[in-house]
Amino acid sequence: MSSRPGRRMKWHDEINCGCKINLHLKVTARRADGLHDLASCFVFLPFPGDVLSVSDGADSIVLECPEFPELANEKNLLWQAAEKFAAAAGIAPQWSITLHKKVPLAAGLGGGSADAGALLSVLNEHYRALDGKSLHELAFSLGADVPFFLHRKAAWVTGAGEKFEFPEKLPPLPEILIVNPGFPVSAKWAYTHMAPELIGADDPEFRKDFLAGRAFRTDFYCNDLAPAVMKKFPLLTMLKRFLTGQGAFAVQISGSGPSLFALFAPGKAAAAAERLRAGFAGLENLRIFTEGKEF
Repeated sequence: MSSRPGRRMKWHDEINCGCKINLHLKVTARRADGLHDLASCFVFLPFPGDVLSVSDGADSIVLECPEFPELANEKNLLWQAAEKFAAAAGIAPQWSITLHKKVPLAAGLGGGSADAGALLSVLNEHYRALDGKSLHELAFSLGADVPFFLHRKAAWVTGAGEKFEFPEKLPPLPEILIVNPGFPVSAKWAYTHMAPELIGADDPEFRKDFLAGRAFRTDFYCNDLAPAVMKKFPLLTMLKRFLTGQGAFAVQISGSGPSLFALFAPGKAAAAAERLRAGFAGLENLRIFTEGKEF
C-alpha cells in the first residue's frame, strides 16, 4: 500500500524500542490456556533496540522494514498492534510504520514485543483513546511480554507476564554484556522442552530483595528455560565458560534464549567484549553488545 498523493502528514514520531533481559526467570505453573505463570525480574535496556518511525497520513497500514523486507506483512506484531489499537480506539488506521531492525530475531530479548509496546505507546499518546487498563489488556492480547514495554523500566513480573511490581529503587546494576550466537530459538520450543520438574514455587526472598532495592544473591540469576536450551546448543556453554573466564560474575540466558547476558564489574565489559570477538572470530553471525554499542 502507498500513501495517498497530496495527503498532509499531521505527525511523525521516532522511538528507540529497546529490549529486555530476564535477570531471574522461574516458571511457577503451567496454565490451562497454554501459557506459563512466571516469577521474573525484567530489566529494560535501551540498547540494542529497534528504531521505529511512525507517521499518519497513509491510506491504511503501511509497514516497511529495510533490513528484513520479509517481516513487513500482516503477520508482524506491529501490524497486529496497529489493527487492534485502531479497532479498540474506533478510528481508521492511517499509519506509515518503518521498522529498523537492530535486535536479533527470536533472541530472548523481547525485540518484537518491544516494537509492539512502543507502537501502542506512540499511538495512544497521540489519540488519547485508551485508559491505562485498556491499553494494558490490548498489549497482553498481543503477547505476554508486550505489556512490560509500555512501562520501559525494571519490574518484578508475575502471571503470564501481565502483572507488575516496581521497586522504589533499583539495586546497583553491573555492566551488562549481551551476546547472541546468531541463530534463533522460538519461545514455544523453549517452554515445550523445559524439564517439567523445574516448574514450582519461587523463593519469595528473591522478590523481596528486588522490591527493597537490596543487592542480589548469586543464585538470583537463574532461568528455568536455560538447561534445555544450553543442552540443545553446546555453543552457549562455550560462550558462558569464556565469559566467566573473562571475569563475569554471572552469565545466564535471557528469556527463552539463545542470547546470553554477562554481568561485569564497572569498566570490565568492553574489554571482555573485544576478547570475545577475537576468541570467536570464526563465528561471523555472533553479535555482541555492551555500553551502548555493538562490537
